[in-house]
Order: sequence, then C-alpha cells, then structure tokens
Amino acid sequence: MAGGPGMVALLRLAATGGRSDRLRIALTSLGAAAATVILLAGAAVAFISDGDGPYELDVLDQPGLRPGVMISLLMLCVPVLVFVGLCTRVGAPARDRRLAMFRMAGATPGETTRIAAFETGLAAFVGSIVGTVVFFVGRIPLDSTSPGAFTVQMDDGSTREVDGLVRLLPTDVSIPIVAVLALIVTISLGSTVTSALALRKVRISPFGVTRTAPPKPPSAAAAMLFVVGTGGLVVLGVAARSAGEVVPAFALVAFVLFVVCVSGLLVGSAAISSGVGRFLAPRVGRPDLLIASRRMIAAPYTSSRATASVLLAVIIGAAIQGTRINFLTSQDPNDTFYTQTFRLLDGVLIVAIVLATANLLVTNAEAIVERRRTLAALTAAGTPKPVLARAVLMETLVPLVPSVLLAGSAGMLAARSFFGTRVETFVYDADLNSQQVTLDVPIPWDRLAVLCGGTIAISIAITALSLVLLGRSTRPSELRAAA
Repeated sequence: MAGGPGMVALLRLAATGGRSDRLRIALTSLGAAAATVILLAGAAVAFISDGDGPYELDVLDQPGLRPGVMISLLMLCVPVLVFVGLCTRVGAPARDRRLAMFRMAGATPGETTRIAAFETGLAAFVGSIVGTVVFFVGRIPLDSTSPGAFTVQMDDGSTREVDGLVRLLPTDVSIPIVAVLALIVTISLGSTVTSALALRKVRISPFGVTRTAPPKPPSAAAAMLFVVGTGGLVVLGVAARSAGEVVPAFALVAFVLFVVCVSGLLVGSAAISSGVGRFLAPRVGRPDLLIASRRMIAAPYTSSRATASVLLAVIIGAAIQGTRINFLTSQDPNDTFYTQTFRLLDGVLIVAIVLATANLLVTNAEAIVERRRTLAALTAAGTPKPVLARAVLMETLVPLVPSVLLAGSAGMLAARSFFGTRVETFVYDADLNSQQVTLDVPIPWDRLAVLCGGTIAISIAITALSLVLLGRSTRPSELRAAA
C-alpha cells in the first residue's frame, strides 16, 4: 500500500465485510436516519416564519417558546448518539481481525483507522440520506388542517384565543436546502470522527489486536454520589416545606444536588450491577439467575453502557411529571396552554425512552455474539437453551429494575425540591369571587407507575429481541470458531 489507498479504495474496503460488518453498517445507518429526522424536525421549528401556521400547539405559535421545543428535540439526539456509538462495537472482534489482516498486507495504523472511520461515515451518510427522504415524504400526509383554536398576539402585547383552521405540526415550513445539506454533512463527519476516536485506545498490529486500556473495576464511590444527591434533595424538600415560601437559593441548591444525583446514578450504574450480582451469586440456587449474577460480576459495564441513557430518560421523565402536577395544581384548569405543553413533553419522553431502550438491543446482541463460544460450551455440557435465554434477560433486567426505581425517585424528588410541595392559587366560587388558598401538591403515583413500569416493559420486549441470535450462537460449530 505504498502511498496509501485512495478515496475509492477506502470506500470499497469500508463497504466490504462479513455478516457482522453488514449488521453494524445497517444499525449505524438506522441510527443516523433517526438523528436526521429529529434534527430536521428541530430545523422546521427553527425556520417557522410569520406566514406559517397557525398551529394547534401554542408552543409553536409563540416565538419565545420555540427554543424550548428545539432543546427538547436536541435532547432526543442523546440516546440516538449512544445508539450509534454502541453500534460501532457490534462485531468489533471480527472487524479488528480484518483490520489486522490489512496491517499484514502492508497498511499503516493510520490507514486501518481511516478504513474503520470511513465505514462508519459511509453508513451514517447513507442513513442521513434515507432519513431526509423519510422526513420530507412523511410530511406530505401530515400536512393537513382541521378546525381548532389558536392564540393571537394583539398590538398591545396581550394575547387572545380565536377559532380557525390549524395545523398540528409545522409541515408547511420551508427548510433551506443549505440547512439540510449542512445536517447531512455534520452527521456524516461527526460519525467518522467519533469512530476514529473510538479506536484511539486500540492498537492494531499485523498479528492481532491489543487493547491497551483494560476497563477498571467499578467503584462504589460513584454510586455514593447518588446517595449524597438524593439525601440532599430529601433534606432540601423538608427545608422548603418548613420555610413555607419559595426561596431562590433552594432552587439553585436543588439543581446542584440534582446534577450530583444524576452523575452518581449514570456513572455508578456499573457498580450497581456488580453489587446486585455479588449479592445474588452466593444466595440463589436457580441456574439461570446464577449465570446472570456471575455475568454481572464479571462484566458489569456490558449492560451499564446502554442503561445509562435509559436511566437518564427516566430521571427527566419523573422530573417532568413532578413539574406537571405542580403547574396544573396552581394554574386555572381551563387554561389549555400547560396541558398542551406537557402533552408535547410526554410525546417527546415516550420517543426518548423507546430510543434509549433500543440501545439494550445492540448491547445484548453484541454480548451474545462475543460469548458464543461460552454459550455453545454450556449448551454442549447440557444446559438447556431456555435457561440461557432467561440468563441473558436477567443479566440486563435484574440491575435495571432497581436502577429505574431509583431514577424515578430521584427525578420526583428533584421536581418537588425545585418547586416545593405547596402552591398558592386562587379559587373562585359561584359568584366569581376569588379567594387565595394554599394547596398541597400530590405525588402523581399513577404517572410514575406508568413511567417506570412502561420503561421496564419496553426494556423486556427490546431485550427479548436479542434472543434471536441465541440459537445460532449456541451451535456446537461455534466451539471451533475463532474467539
């Protein structure tokens, strides 16, 4: 490879590979397509002009509220980026052996890195093109109007609600072609750079692959941050309740404690998995649970990489539900603005949870493929396949269930610490005479149950999909395959 391969050669080498390589490319393209659709939806909100609309949602009609919608859509990209990052690990051993063969043929370390990076970039480019087509084609059937009410701003700055034809989504907004091309280029280049950075700790030699930075065992110190943050939120909530009024300093302290709590839960998820495994391993007698607990101890980072985005979505979702009940308790129930706003947030939350749990599919599929020789050996030794299937499910779900419950509790405590547990509002009698009263803000147990239970149910369904690979990975022929 004197002089290095050209662009065409790099693309050809990146596009060729085995079954695991094609699966990795397909999943990366799927993640890039989802990110493109989300970012184009945010661009449609950003380019709403005076001649567009009106819309059923006030947050789209009022320019001052549109940045909040765009921020919510950008937050949806977080689990998508995690998904794309996990996709680059699918079939990584086979890919690294293929790159090692390129090194044997004379390729330099930089050239092998560019081949792997071009593979991800090419998949992301194809996915972004597909996502662009899906977005603009999908807008056609959604571009319709229906009778409804919308808010109009008067010359004196006041607002008035009028009836007319409204759109549900900004499907009538023209997005400049330059912005569309910029999004495609950004996603493609970002994926390429991310893939190159992911290989910075892997040294590919002609005779194999050496991982120079082995993972460190999980530390309980990170999990203690969650205990400190949660305990601080509880104490702050008691102090806010005793004060009887909203103090700005409480909100600032609550924000800091919330960041500490979230950091501890996300960073310490591997420690939670390891701790649960160490607790269960000497106490259980069921073979499936024993295999799962031993796996949690041996590889605690396997499931924690994907559950981090799930827990983040649950924390934010619980905080949204706590904020919702606070606002709806203090505001006029006939005012539909907050109801519509929180309905939009609920929709964004559902999409975020689905995208976050999709990471579990990639993680479990990767784990099954990497352990296929071990799984085949257990099958050859007489372990029934249903036992192995339950072990794979329990490995992910056993540490996920307590983590989801902790995340939901942390989000609710954060909301109640921010906004307090009591609100002052006006109550009107039959003669329209107002009276100021203080109301206790209830805990929305029903919505918390739906949030946590729904997340766990979706996680079970998504994880079960990865069991499709279990049948192939337990064949006796895998005992002769390369590791």
